[in-house]
Amino acid sequence: MARIVVAGSPYRAGTGKIIASAAAERGHTIRYVSDLGDPARPEDLGELTDAATALEGAEAVVLVPKRGDARVHTERATRVLLEQVRRHRPAAHFVLFSSFAVGHGPAHPLNRINDTLLPARVAAERLVRGSGLPYTIVRPTWMTDDPPGSHALTLSQHPHGDGMVARSDMAAAIVAAIEQPASRSTTFSLFNEPGAPVADWAAAFAALRRDEPQEEL
Repeated sequence: MARIVVAGSPYRAGTGKIIASAAAERGHTIRYVSDLGDPARPEDLGELTDAATALEGAEAVVLVPKRGDARVHTERATRVLLEQVRRHRPAAHFVLFSSFAVGHGPAHPLNRINDTLLPARVAAERLVRGSGLPYTIVRPTWMTDDPPGSHALTLSQHPHGDGMVARSDMAAAIVAAIEQPASRSTTFSLFNEPGAPVADWAAAFAALRRDEPQEEL
């Protein structure tokens, strides 16, 4: 079982907690840290003041950016956390929780909430692809509270992928991505469809196209 660091989203609620709970149910060991991204909240840096200790033994790091200023909580948090992981755990698998709206570009309503959201998400994804770390970028669609395993789950690399996905299924997919080497170097969106839940995660990830190599940043 893996030691997993979950960063960003508050661990007492929200997406980060759901992912951590799914990982713990699979027997993984979880540690939470701040997202390191908010210069207005220096206390957020406290948990990783000693990054080597915070990341000790970590085999995977999952970043779920907090809501708010996307330049701070998405782009800057990604940059800071990647720097720490590359320094202290360069073999760790980095998983970025992104958004399906990235593939749609500026026309999508979610990207018009403010003019920094899409550029920050694009920059964060680019930082991850150019980090030199093993990585997976997950782009969930509209999330629901449906029970786990109630539907089939589609992993799509179409840029305009859309749909709805249960938070529990999203979390299961992220944990599976950590467990399955075939998920490395991929970017994909997630949505539910009618049918049975995923029975073979290795095959689901193996069917994905690997991302084009990108210059390290």
